[in-house]
Amino acid sequence: MFPHTVTVYNKYKDGTTEKWQRTILYGVLWDAIKGAVTRKTGVTSADGLQLIIPMAGRRGYRPPKEWGGLTDKTGCWTLQSGDMVALGALEYEIVKSSSELRDFDHVLTITSVDTKNFGSRMDYWEVSAK
Repeated sequence: MFPHTVTVYNKYKDGTTEKWQRTILYGVLWDAIKGAVTRKTGVTSADGLQLIIPMAGRRGYRPPKEWGGLTDKTGCWTLQSGDMVALGALEYEIVKSSSELRDFDHVLTITSVDTKNFGSRMDYWEVSAK
């Protein structure tokens, strides 16, 4: 039911330098939406994503504010708007900016994260991205 692997890139500031931390998540559902919008000025992409990440067994997750306050983010990750998500286990480390990921297929920016916490093994995060 959760056959996909994704790479999450969390953005943070180290002084005045923008940095990205990479985390690979296995056992998720990547449900891509392909589309286009036609306007007078031309065709623009309307691609989107619904990503389902089961909470069970997810070690290292921290809520965005807690994650942002960590001085050592090793082994920790979060889900927040503005971060990047890519289909597959990418070994690429971002050096300067997320534009470096343009060479890869299926890379989107997280727009929203909904926590579906029912108090059971069915708890999950529903991530939307464009």
